[in-house]
Amino acid sequence: MSFGGAVWLAVQEDLYRGFSSGYDHKNSSSSRSNISSSSNSSSTEESRGILGRMDDYFLSQCFHSSRACLAFLIDYVTSRLQKDVFRPVSDSASVEAMILATLHFCSHGFLPKKITDLLGLDQLAAAEGVNLISKVLADMSHSFITFPGSYDDRMGVAQGFKNISGIPNVVGVLGCLHVRVTPPPTTTTTTTESLYLNPLGYNSVMMQIISDVDGNLLSVEQCCPGGTLEKTVWEKSNIYQEFINFQHGQTWLVGGKGLPQSRHMLTPVQRTQSKTSAAERFNAAHSALLSSNQHVIGCLKTRFQCLHGLGAVQDNKLEPFSRIITACCVLHNIYKKFSVPLPREPVLEPLPPVQVRKEGEEKSFCYMGETQEDMIEMCFGNDGD
Repeated sequence: MSFGGAVWLAVQEDLYRGFSSGYDHKNSSSSRSNISSSSNSSSTEESRGILGRMDDYFLSQCFHSSRACLAFLIDYVTSRLQKDVFRPVSDSASVEAMILATLHFCSHGFLPKKITDLLGLDQLAAAEGVNLISKVLADMSHSFITFPGSYDDRMGVAQGFKNISGIPNVVGVLGCLHVRVTPPPTTTTTTTESLYLNPLGYNSVMMQIISDVDGNLLSVEQCCPGGTLEKTVWEKSNIYQEFINFQHGQTWLVGGKGLPQSRHMLTPVQRTQSKTSAAERFNAAHSALLSSNQHVIGCLKTRFQCLHGLGAVQDNKLEPFSRIITACCVLHNIYKKFSVPLPREPVLEPLPPVQVRKEGEEKSFCYMGETQEDMIEMCFGNDGD
């Protein structure tokens, strides 16, 4: 697992605390009389609240999750809300209902009245609940979306990438998650609309994501209009600053053709430069890693149907979209931790075509070509070149 060890140990400790009392209660009650067992069972059912009244099939269809994962989320989010003096909450039952309403919205992209009625919420309370809980989930990103910070963690991730591709010292694959939106109306020019038109041909907002070899998300940031150059998004990101300041050592990220080759970014060898079979083998390995990132995006959009469209952009304010997308990314990592299966096979979007860059934009990084070429010859040039 690519997450920081301390983070996941803390999660496991929370899980243990959340369920150990129930486990001990079950074991002790089994030694009592049938009447006492029945009473305790009824009490446990009450403590489970709304979740305890739903069967596993309904949970998987409604929330695309498992009972254990949902129970953890309810406990964890409720605990965070109780500690947050700036987000006053009412009784635990209403918090549970708001959490489940948010998960249904993320899973299906809408929240029908029959679900809000089942959860005991009116439509206004449900909408406010989705807004609140999505903020809480997005705020959890610092705990559940973490880049490998120690040398040992980085080398563990790098070994996984090397095992499947042969490329050394890779600690993540970078891509952009596009989510369809309706751009804000404009009365004078088409500038605003074209700002949101992405290389795939539809209007979107985009977020930069980095994934590991197992499909976990290591970094999610920079919500931008979909027409923004991938290079611009990368160079304005926090993770870019960390890499140029060598916070992640002598390691690589794998990126597409729209990114400039640099000290920490591996891009494919251009056809005009691909003169050896070593370069061709490297490109094949590079392409496989890029495809793994597309698979992660496909998994996100399969599990969280809201990522197929988030409605209209109001006054060019992207924070609501960033919040929902980040919340889904947090849930993705948690669901993977609990080995929750996808509801169906993912449908992958094609890689976006390369966006046009001005002539000479890569000049300052040309000297790094020798570093990449040396690595390619060392790792891919031993088959008769």
